[in-house]
Amino acid sequence: MKIFLAVIVIISWFFLITVVHVGMLRSGRIVSKLQQEVEIKEARNQYEQLEISRLSSPEEVTTYAQEQLGFVQAKPHEIIVLDEHK
Repeated sequence: MKIFLAVIVIISWFFLITVVHVGMLRSGRIVSKLQQEVEIKEARNQYEQLEISRLSSPEEVTTYAQEQLGFVQAKPHEIIVLDEHK
């Protein structure tokens, strides 16, 4: 009877260790996948920041306004400045 009980305890112990080990492996894969997603999103964010910087440069805005919107640059004599403080 004692031997049977000892075998049950040992089998239960190995089962518990196996379950914990499988859980740790699964958690490790989840963490690895999440880290990979974070790296991808950080790289995408860095790219987007560079695009924002590039597209908001005065030269790029002027080029876009002229080519896509048909704007032309005003000549100095065509500019009227309104003074709000009068």
